[in-house]
Amino acid sequence: MFSDQIIVLTYVIRSDAERRGYHPWLRIIDNPFFNSVPKIARYENWKLAADADANPLLWTHFDLLHPAKGVEPMEVFQIPVVADFAANWSRLWGVAPAAEDQSVNYQIHILERVRQGKCQRGQLLALVIDPDLDKLPADAELWRTRSMVVGANQLGQTFALQPLSLTNAQVDAGWGRQVLVGDCIASPDYP
Repeated sequence: MFSDQIIVLTYVIRSDAERRGYHPWLRIIDNPFFNSVPKIARYENWKLAADADANPLLWTHFDLLHPAKGVEPMEVFQIPVVADFAANWSRLWGVAPAAEDQSVNYQIHILERVRQGKCQRGQLLALVIDPDLDKLPADAELWRTRSMVVGANQLGQTFALQPLSLTNAQVDAGWGRQVLVGDCIASPDYP
């Protein structure tokens, strides 16, 4: 079972990052590092499916970080190795690594659980911004934005995650104000 709070990082990477090996770096370095931090229960890396018409947002990637039981999300940012790792990420992959305001590179959202949903996410995931609860599948995870740590809110006041099948990745635009599809790059289940 996932924790009742989640940290969602939305971000964009430098234009040459994928060519320089960003996705392998996530699988080999980033994901194992965050999943080894004792105050973190689970960490996953995702990329939005390439559909420019459906994605007018300022981000292309997102990470889902579940703090360990009893750990407040802000505690994660106070871990020195996590802060150092984040600074190195900006230097290696951020659009503007030296920017004083790092929100040009990433946004950090803290959300709280409203509804559990499925316990296993899989390889594909629908992200539903401001979901319509009458149309959203009953097994979707439902989250409410609690606060922002860095940048402006990219996820709306409520946000849903709906696992999708690889064989039938159908989404319904009526599920919410905006429905995006994420593809898992790295997680404890998909190294």
